[in-house]
Formats: sequence, structure tokens, C-alpha cells
Amino acid sequence: MKRIVLLLVVISTAISVNAQRVALHSSTGTQYFWGATGLVSAYGASNVGDTIYLPGGSFTPPASFEKPLFVFGAGHYVDSTLVTGKTFINGDVILKENADGFYMEGLEVNGKISFTYNASVNDVVIRRCKINSNVEVLGNLTNPSHNISLIGNVIIGTINLSNAQLVLVSNNIIQTGITSTNENYISNNIFLYRLGSGSYENFRGNNNHILNNIFVTHGSYGITSSGYSGNDFQNNLIAHNSPGYGGSASVINSYTGIDQSAIFISQTGTSFTYAHDYHLQNPDTYLGTDGTQVGIYGGTFPYKEGAVPSNPHFQIKNIAPTTDASGDLQIQIQVEAQEN
Repeated sequence: MKRIVLLLVVISTAISVNAQRVALHSSTGTQYFWGATGLVSAYGASNVGDTIYLPGGSFTPPASFEKPLFVFGAGHYVDSTLVTGKTFINGDVILKENADGFYMEGLEVNGKISFTYNASVNDVVIRRCKINSNVEVLGNLTNPSHNISLIGNVIIGTINLSNAQLVLVSNNIIQTGITSTNENYISNNIFLYRLGSGSYENFRGNNNHILNNIFVTHGSYGITSSGYSGNDFQNNLIAHNSPGYGGSASVINSYTGIDQSAIFISQTGTSFTYAHDYHLQNPDTYLGTDGTQVGIYGGTFPYKEGAVPSNPHFQIKNIAPTTDASGDLQIQIQVEAQEN
């Protein structure tokens, strides 16, 4: 029944012509809000555990999120949002302490995702989004956030985890790098560039598990510097032929000295672009700790083509401009249910 209700919500939202129609779904029914401020209005009317569905278009975020919600967009890849258009959040997504359990999927954020300084915001999932700035969980661990999952995203800025513990960073395309990460799990990502001007590190932190990733950059360190220690490296593919692993590192089965041109089907440079193909040329050669390929298409959460969100997805929408001779209006709508 929940899937049927969800499907009806999405259909009614998407076939609205020239309208940004935000749907707020709760146990008592569905409410609709219009325009670029529709997300702000839906948030104001929402209760703990409600779901907000955003169609294609640009939306202003609320000043902060202070309650657990599920927020779904239509996606951020152009070729997978031809019917609906991409969903944009024009501003920062700020999570405050009472937002435990917040879930966001299928959006492009033209700002950063930020946790309030030294706030404990737990069990947050950011999935299949594009973040055009940083992901910041800042603080000094006096009141840390726990159980944060970043899965299947494109992250242009830096991930800062100075106030985070038990973090999963998995199957993301990361243009810059990760800093202040301690005792976290970093697996099946692609690192395209490096942290900061003049720095040659892909990440900075201690005692992390770093498995099945791909490091493209040829920096002086390759991965990290001697200032960081105790990290566990397993089955990473590294373009650098002699990478730095920091102090007291455990290193098992690195694939090093792999020329960038030999890694992916089609990829150049150090910036993300939708035109690139991040599939491996030799997926059976570079295997991760679990026997699947390294990089975003392996592991427990393989990257989904087009980063299509898990709510029902519009594939076709054809609406005739006029009625036919019988007075009928021809409408063709094709929606695909998502398994994950």
C-alpha cells in the first residue's frame, strides 16, 4: 500500500505542467506546496518521520533541518531526468541536533551540507546526491555525530569529519578529498584530485579503514602524508607508483602505478563531469576485499547508473498539445518502480 501511495504522489507531482509542486506525505495524507519556496513550506508543515517529494526544479532550503525527515528529489543526472528535470537545492543544507535519522536522496545541492558545530546528529544518510561544495561535520568530538552514511554521491568539495565517528563513505565520486577523519570506513570511492592548494594528500586522518578505492592523482604523497598514522589500506588502486601511506600503516594488496588512462573507460583530468565513464577497463583484474571490482561499481552499494533515486522514476511523459477528433487527449506516462 505504501508503494501505491508513493507512486500516486509522484505521478500527480510530475504531470503538473510548468509547476514546482512539492508533496508532503504523512500518516494523515498528502499536502502540496508550490513554487521555489515549496520546500520551506513543506518543512514547516511536516512532522517527525514525514516524507517530502521534490520534482524537478530549484528550491530554497529551510534555514535548517531540526527534525528527522525523508527528502527525495528526481535526480541530478541530465540523461536520467529528461522527463522531470533535475532537482536543485539552492543553498546550504544545515542539520541541527534534533535531525537524527535525516535521509536525503536524488538532489543537487548548490551549497554545502553542514552539521551544526559540535552537535550530535546521528543516523544521517545522504545518498545519490551531487554536492557542489563541502560536507562538514565540524567540532572537537566533545559531542560527536555518529552513524553517518555518504553513499553513491558526487561530492565536489571537501568532506570534513572532525566531529564524526562511525562514518561510512562508500561508492562516491569525490573530486577533492577527506580531512579530519578518524576511525571511519572509506570504501569503493573514486578520488579525483587532492586536498587544498599546495597539498598532495587525498585524505588526512588516523586509524581509518580504506578499502577498494581508486586514487587518480599523481601527488607527492599519492594518498596521505607521514603526519597521519594507523590507517588500514586494502585493495586500493592507486595511480601513483610509490604512494605515501602515512606512519604505522597496514597495507595489503595495493594496485600501484596504474596510469590514469588505463583505469576507466573514458576519463581525463581531475574534475568530475557527466560525460566521463567511470566503469573500469579491467574490472576482473582489480578486485576488492570482497571479490567485486574496486571503485564505485563494486562493494555492498554499487553505484546506480544515472544515480536514479529509489522512489518511482519517470521514463516517458508525452502529452498531446490538443485533443483528437473524438475530443480525447492522448497522454502517455511510463513510470518504473525502483528496487533500491
